[in-house]
Amino acid sequence: MKKIYLGLIAFVSFVVVVFVNSYIPPSYDMIEQEQQEIMPIDFEKRLKTLNENLKPCMDEDNPRLVAECEYPIKNEIKELEFKQKSQTFVVGPITYYYAGGEVEVSDHGMAVFNLEMLAENTGSSDIVVLHCSGAVSCNYHVWDSETKYIFSSNNFAAGNIGINPSQTKPLNIIFGPGQGYGNYVDFEYDPSREYSLLIDEPFGSVDIPLELTTRP
Repeated sequence: MKKIYLGLIAFVSFVVVVFVNSYIPPSYDMIEQEQQEIMPIDFEKRLKTLNENLKPCMDEDNPRLVAECEYPIKNEIKELEFKQKSQTFVVGPITYYYAGGEVEVSDHGMAVFNLEMLAENTGSSDIVVLHCSGAVSCNYHVWDSETKYIFSSNNFAAGNIGINPSQTKPLNIIFGPGQGYGNYVDFEYDPSREYSLLIDEPFGSVDIPLELTTRP
C-alpha cells in the first residue's frame, strides 16, 4: 500500500512540474499582466475583463490556436480566484497566499497532505529564490508542536523556484510517506492537533496555521 502512495505522489509531482513549466504563448501581453500585479487589483473587475477576453479565442482557426489563446487567460483567472479566497502572509519580499488544506487518509491510516500555495514577489526588484531541494536542505516543513515533517515531493525544479519582480508562482509540496535519504518519518494526521507550515528562508521566516481538515 505504501508503494502505491509513493507512486501516486511521484505522478502528482510530475504533473505539477509539467504544468508549472508549461509553454506560455508569445501572444500574451506580459507587460499588462505585470502592471496588474504591481497595482492593487479590483478582483471582480479584473475577472470580468478576463472572461470577456476569452470570447475572441473561439474565433481562432483551429483547436491549437484556441488553446494557446485561452491558456494564459485561464491561468490568470485561476490565480486571481485563488488569491481571492486566500489568507496572505508577507515574508520579506514575498507574499504567500494560502487557502486552507485537506488531508487524505486511507483506510489503512496513511495520511497525505498536498500543500498548495502561491508566492508573489511583491517587494524586490531582483529575482527572489525559494529553496527546497532535499530532506536536509528545505526551507518548508509541517509542524504539529511535536514533530517537524519533511516533504515527500514538491515542484521545486532543481530544488529552487525563482520569482521575478511582480511575478506569482505556485508552490506544491506533498507531505506523506517518508522517502528515505534523510526522511524516514511518515506524515501523521491527528484532528485534535494544530498543524502549521514553518517557512524559514534567508529573507525571512513565518509560522502559518494550516487549519487542516479531512477530505470527505
